[in-house]
Amino acid sequence: MTFATGLVLGLTVIFIDQAERRRFQNQTRQSVLEQLNTVRSLLEGQLTTHLLVAQNWGHQASVRPTLAAPQRVIPDSRLQQDYPAIRNLVWTPISTESDSPPAIPRQPPPEGESPGEVQLVIPLDLIDQSANASLLGELSLTLDLERLVEESPLGERVSGLDWALRRRVGGTTQLLLGEPAVFSNRPVRADVRFSQEVWQIAARPAPGWTARSPLQPWIRILGTAATLGAMLLLSSILRRRQRYSHLTESVLRQLYQQETQYRSMADRTPVLLLQLDLDGVPRFANLYSQNFLGYDFPTLEETPLAQRLGSPELQDLVQEAQQTQTVALSRTVPIRRRNGEQVWINWHICLLADQLGGPRGLLCIGYDVSDRQGLQTRLMTAEAHLRRLFSLIGDRLVLVDRQGQYCSDYQGEVQRPHLGAESFSKLRGQPSFSGTCLNDSFADADVEQILTAVNRAMTYPQQECHLCLELRPAESPHPEVDSSHWLSLWVFPFLEGAALLWMQDISEQQHLKVLLEQTQGDIEARVRDRTAQIYDSNKRLQREVVERMQIEDALRRSEERERDKARQLEATLKQLKRTQAQLVQTEKMSSLGQLAAGMAHEINNPVNFIYGNLTPVRDYLEDLLELLHRYQAHYPQPPEAIAAWYDEIELPFLQEDLFKILKSMEVGAQRIQTIVASLKNFARLDEMGMKSVDIHEGIDSTLMVLRNRLMGHGKRPDITIIKTYAELPKVTCYASQINQVLMNLFDNAIDAIEERLEQQPDPLPEILVSTHCVEDEGIKVILQDNGTGIPEEAQSQIFNPFFTTKIVGKGTGLGLSIAYQVIHETHGGTISIMSQPGQTRFEIKLPYNPNYTPG
Repeated sequence: MTFATGLVLGLTVIFIDQAERRRFQNQTRQSVLEQLNTVRSLLEGQLTTHLLVAQNWGHQASVRPTLAAPQRVIPDSRLQQDYPAIRNLVWTPISTESDSPPAIPRQPPPEGESPGEVQLVIPLDLIDQSANASLLGELSLTLDLERLVEESPLGERVSGLDWALRRRVGGTTQLLLGEPAVFSNRPVRADVRFSQEVWQIAARPAPGWTARSPLQPWIRILGTAATLGAMLLLSSILRRRQRYSHLTESVLRQLYQQETQYRSMADRTPVLLLQLDLDGVPRFANLYSQNFLGYDFPTLEETPLAQRLGSPELQDLVQEAQQTQTVALSRTVPIRRRNGEQVWINWHICLLADQLGGPRGLLCIGYDVSDRQGLQTRLMTAEAHLRRLFSLIGDRLVLVDRQGQYCSDYQGEVQRPHLGAESFSKLRGQPSFSGTCLNDSFADADVEQILTAVNRAMTYPQQECHLCLELRPAESPHPEVDSSHWLSLWVFPFLEGAALLWMQDISEQQHLKVLLEQTQGDIEARVRDRTAQIYDSNKRLQREVVERMQIEDALRRSEERERDKARQLEATLKQLKRTQAQLVQTEKMSSLGQLAAGMAHEINNPVNFIYGNLTPVRDYLEDLLELLHRYQAHYPQPPEAIAAWYDEIELPFLQEDLFKILKSMEVGAQRIQTIVASLKNFARLDEMGMKSVDIHEGIDSTLMVLRNRLMGHGKRPDITIIKTYAELPKVTCYASQINQVLMNLFDNAIDAIEERLEQQPDPLPEILVSTHCVEDEGIKVILQDNGTGIPEEAQSQIFNPFFTTKIVGKGTGLGLSIAYQVIHETHGGTISIMSQPGQTRFEIKLPYNPNYTPG
């Protein structure tokens, strides 16, 4: 393809070179022919004038008797003075008696003529008035052609030509003026006709015929350079496309492998996994779903899933997921399998979106919870029985909340005592017990300990909570006798917001504890005897523990390796998604750049043609109007038809408005040229690699492309652009990628302003653009708008791929992600965001040269 393109371009250059050569030769010969026609006309005029003068002098000589006969030489000083080219003039009369004069034979020119002179024989019909007889005569005129040329304007006309003049006499050719070589070197020829003579004049350029045009070397040089450049560019494009093709095939192969792997995983997953379209018809179902429901996939895709499973609740859930467009909806609904069995499925349904953000289907994940549903029913029944049991048991069990209030599910029920009435009355010295909270049954210090245990048990349900309370009577008749009672309380979290207290009187156990302490000494002696045995056993157990810890450490390292592999797989998947999105966005920007460059090239040619012809049109109109004014000055009273047309066309207004129209056309052409230049600057398809560019030109061209969006429409006012440019040096960068970043930022700013104007018309919309130099590091570009702003919780994710704050269908979430990658990874710069309600500010920093890293 590259060779064919070079061959076609080479043949085109050769064709243009030959066409230019023919055009130049034709133009040169045409120019020489025009000059030769002018010379011929002047020469014919001079010769005719001299012949008329000779004839006039011949008529005068016929009536002069003083002239000698038969030949009369006409000497006259005045004739010689006025017409110095006439060397000699002789009139010879011939008489005849017949009615018709005989033909006079033409005398051949004398053989001894000097170069540059020519002798002409002119016949005359004369009447002799004295003799009243008809006479015939002829004039012999000798002309000095060189003097004739010198005295006439011919000298100025032939200054750049080599020309020659000859005539044919009999069978020979007589050279009158010039060199004979003029006729032998492909001259431009013409005939000089006067009286009965026909001479031949020829001319060529004084320096000779030029073999080639001055444009031919440039055509060959530029054509060769364009051919080589096109071949190199096409070769580079083909290699790049081939590289992109291989990369795309590799990515597609990996995606196919991943799709196969995911489909295998989906088929082996023991859950219901289905994909529905917007009408609820299945478009995918894993093998577990087909086996569980009893339908194969071709049968499932015939009708909507809810209709096939006979579940109106599932149909309502699908419609709700489509309308609300939330992340996911979860609900347990009943369905019927193919065998008629009703089962309960816990469905998780989420909405799937296409590349443009629009809904394209639903993802349904279901879990069989039929056993759980029955268990929940049985648990509710058991809970009711337990609550009834707790209400009946009042001696050892009690149900309290965090505030220490007794809990009861029966209205109007009088709370029973939660300790034995007899034992508790002995402890407190009260004849009876009743109350609704712990404060009515225990002392304040005891209540505080119980509530602390209740709160700890409800906060940390996995930990056991146990405490012992010592209950002392208010008054004791025998102080020397220990009459205290010990109460053991076990606290368990039960239901929601409540705790179960299990109480037991452990007074006897506490008394026995004293006896146990007495026997502790004996036990310690026995323990010391067994210490040696226990020490040996402890060493053996320590060795086992060390071995078990080593095994656990190996298992932990293996688990960490598996987690690393999972993280690497997840990172690879994200990178593939980012690469796919970047390829799509790059193809879009490439198509947009090619379209902009093509439109700019196609528009620029006719605009330049129109703009270049406006000045000649204005000059021609001024000349025509000047001619019209001179006609009006010399003919102030025109005819009636012209005066009526003058009034009808309103000539004064026409003269004044005509140049205004030309001025507006010139302004429009200049504006089109500015737009075309902005489009070419924005596309920058003619620049490969990093170039030193002016950032201000990129900003202005991007704003020119977005001018239609900046203009107001309907009730929305124009968006004002406030520029604050500093004096910046040129920056080495990829100009098209920087223009893409600026396009994304300006586009997001316009979207935010339009969204804010829908809710709050004030203040007026505006975008601030400023540039600064950052010492020796680079430049800084700041874009600030007064739109809606970005929420604080979304600012940390704003540069993530596929993350967007716009509604579904309006944003893809790729613009800022690509901008971050272009600025950070490609150019080594930074991009940051600062936003608050009503204001968003983006700050871009670029180094002067991305390849330079300061030491």
